[in-house]
Amino acid sequence: MESELSRPYAIHSATECERLERQAILARLPDHLSFLSVPPHARILDAGCGSGSMARLLASAHPTARIVGVDVRHDYVAFAHERAVLDGLTNVEFQQGDIFHLPFPDASFDIVWSKYVLQWVKEPHLAIAEFRRVSKAGAFVVCANFDGFAVTHWPEDPVLQPVLDRVFRGLVDPFVGRKMAPMFKAAGLVDIKVDFEPDRLFTILGAIDPDRKRNWVEQLAAARSYIAQILGGEAKADHFVGDLLGYLDRADTCSYTALYFVRGRAP
Repeated sequence: MESELSRPYAIHSATECERLERQAILARLPDHLSFLSVPPHARILDAGCGSGSMARLLASAHPTARIVGVDVRHDYVAFAHERAVLDGLTNVEFQQGDIFHLPFPDASFDIVWSKYVLQWVKEPHLAIAEFRRVSKAGAFVVCANFDGFAVTHWPEDPVLQPVLDRVFRGLVDPFVGRKMAPMFKAAGLVDIKVDFEPDRLFTILGAIDPDRKRNWVEQLAAARSYIAQILGGEAKADHFVGDLLGYLDRADTCSYTALYFVRGRAP
């Protein structure tokens, strides 16, 4: 069950974990390892681990480390565990848990990582405070979240753009990336560093490629009922989805999303 402090995970479906695995490939997830300095025998938390792709990558890249993936959904945890077993990884485990009430004592981890999580919560500063709580002295918290998601395009379509703003502000916080550093400071983290780069999933120059279009189609299909609630009917939702996909298919359009990596150290 999702926390009362979370937004609904509108893109959930029976095949969401498979989609997340394909998405991790498109995002070139191994490149994210450069944002994490992992000491020997580190204990690492992947908070909101989804299908477990990053936790498994960390376990493979750092065999002396111990990785724990936590997600609020039992079915995602089960999927992640099964994939880790298939991969022969023995230094990673998965358990169900709420990021606002992590099932660990204070000062449990050397690194806390999360990606694409904070846009789904109503009070992200409370999640960051919880990440700080379970961090050891000297540990790093690293959060990766987008900014400008799905609402930054050029040329703007004068009919579609206001509907994009309405829909995606209703589903997520499209601009959470720029808000993270002040929340890190408020949580008591220090030595805060911000890096950002084009998000490889949602930055599209010209006509969208088939793999990224499939990723969009699957998410929009899963979110159809939520979009219908925002727009006031299923027909309006279907019309919106068609217009968005049509825009992304155009060769003369560009869509931009930044991916912010914010890192802070627990003093």
